[in-house]
Amino acid sequence: MQVIDTHAHFWDVERFDYPWIEAGSPFARSFLLDDYRRVSAEAPIAQMVFVECDAHPRRSVAEAQWVAGLAEADPRITGIVARVPLHAPDAMARLEAISAMPLARGVRDNIQGHPPGFALDETFVAGVREVARRGLHFELCLKHHQLPETIELVRRCPEVRFVLDHCAKPDIAARLREPWRGEMAGMAALPNVVCKISGLVTEADWDDRDGEALLWYARAAAEMFGPERILFGSDWPVNEVAGGYMRWFRLAEELASGWSRQARDLFFSGNAMRIYRLG
Repeated sequence: MQVIDTHAHFWDVERFDYPWIEAGSPFARSFLLDDYRRVSAEAPIAQMVFVECDAHPRRSVAEAQWVAGLAEADPRITGIVARVPLHAPDAMARLEAISAMPLARGVRDNIQGHPPGFALDETFVAGVREVARRGLHFELCLKHHQLPETIELVRRCPEVRFVLDHCAKPDIAARLREPWRGEMAGMAALPNVVCKISGLVTEADWDDRDGEALLWYARAAAEMFGPERILFGSDWPVNEVAGGYMRWFRLAEELASGWSRQARDLFFSGNAMRIYRLG
């Protein structure tokens, strides 16, 4: 089995400023290619997609250019999801620069952390549509309580291909199943969105090592979206606080253990090849 990791992060705190990283945080250091190779060595990672790391907005294009350079050192990096702050005065110029990069596959501008209504702001919606006009998909990063407005965003942009990150970050630690499950079913009913099953270990209790609580959410998402609309992603190094790379990879294998070989291959690589347009 070959695996495509559709959600790998790398950051360099000597090169970029990451406003979300607090002093003393376990993330307040660089996480680079050598670290990724070490922690994922037991997994058959054939390709990976870099997803932007919320570096300072002024450095969004520079971050993507830096990762394009990393791909020369590790050709398994075959796709980039770059940040474009859609409310920035020069957002369209940045989008042009990103779309000209050979490895660019998508754009992300996080909904998470913003007040209600952010995803439906006219400037934001217009920016999302511009992403599609340049042949890229839009990646959705949000918390579970933002699902209703994000569903409406997807409805308003039927021409845009969307990738939903981290199953919309359900509150697994609190065992909150509704309204997440019902709202996710509404999202899954929209044909222009696929779901990345990733990032769940950090939404669960970090000390819960049996994984059954989070697997309930993973199984629910997989059932709602179906075998052709789900993707494996590691969300490394964020998962370092909850057991690390291989813990999540083993849980993903457990998730897929009862599926057909075709369904497993789609989840771990086939869907990523199609959705991220990888060679």
